[in-house]
Amino acid sequence: MNTKSTTSESRKPGFVAKVRKGSGEHAVYERIGVAWKNADGSFFIKLAGTQVVSDFMLYEIESTEQPSY
Repeated sequence: MNTKSTTSESRKPGFVAKVRKGSGEHAVYERIGVAWKNADGSFFIKLAGTQVVSDFMLYEIESTEQPSY
């Protein structure tokens, strides 16, 4: 039996993935997932839902609280 947990299960995410809807002062940002930075500098990104996304932004999580998915 393998008891080693995966990266996403053992650490809290360090980034939140968001998409911008609208422009200018009326722009809103919708949270679509979270991301973890790997030891080699790459990112593991977990998107939520079934949306089709062509681009998104990653924002570093500054709070120590667990983000809600």
